[in-house]
Amino acid sequence: MKPTKEQFFAALQQIEKFSPAPVILANAMNLLRDPMSDIASIAALVGSDSALAADIIRCANSAYYGAGTSTTIGDAVQRIGLREAMRLLNVAVARIASNRDLDCYGIHGVDYWAESLFNGLFMQALARETGEDEPDEAYTVGLLRFIGRLAINQALDNSHAGSLWDGNESITQWEIDSVGMTQAQAGALLLGNWHFSEKVVQGIGMQYEPATLPESNWLAEALFFTSSVLPQGVGKPFLPEVGPTWAATPVGSEFMHRFGLSMESVNALLRESNASFDALRQNFGV
Repeated sequence: MKPTKEQFFAALQQIEKFSPAPVILANAMNLLRDPMSDIASIAALVGSDSALAADIIRCANSAYYGAGTSTTIGDAVQRIGLREAMRLLNVAVARIASNRDLDCYGIHGVDYWAESLFNGLFMQALARETGEDEPDEAYTVGLLRFIGRLAINQALDNSHAGSLWDGNESITQWEIDSVGMTQAQAGALLLGNWHFSEKVVQGIGMQYEPATLPESNWLAEALFFTSSVLPQGVGKPFLPEVGPTWAATPVGSEFMHRFGLSMESVNALLRESNASFDALRQNFGV
């Protein structure tokens, strides 16, 4: 039996209670837009959650950042810089969000994490290459592009609907049949409740149909393009060592033409993303 609207919103509330980390990330991103904010204000915000602060301090002290000896979040942010601290905050939040299996999707938490991380890295590289958006914001959107799966999985668990994706139909159609909305729409609801910017919420929510927006949103367009480049919904990152698995679709070709991309440059971005993916896994144990 499909979850009711009340059951679905109850599932959203459960997701919101798992950790304050996503709200902290949203507030940190808003602080970065404030010219009056500084490292101390970001450190104080992150330090409000001890588990999140400890994770970032641990990563900041890793060999990747020169094996530091920071003992406080303020010291860690001061040493590695605000930009790198925000990158670590993104990674920590995404890891917290994906630390459980998505049983209804048949996706293990570690694979969900890998797919989310690779999407974040590719979106960051794409933004840097095209110059159309802030790479750090694109990174966040890529990391959180499948956050709606958490809410859908939770709603189906709560309702004991017994609905499982078997791979015989598109994952988006299965989501609509199961709960009446796609994970993109569910993700937009979550991010809106967590007070992410309207641009980010819209980018996630409209990732499957950016052309229907009255005004362009590069984040939504880039996610739509990314879905044609990376395997979608399978819980696996792109593996360039087995060769490119994509071909430029008409929509993909149009995006590439508008933003000055070629097959060679996209493949270079994939290789760059894979190298960053490996470095993060090896240095931070993700």
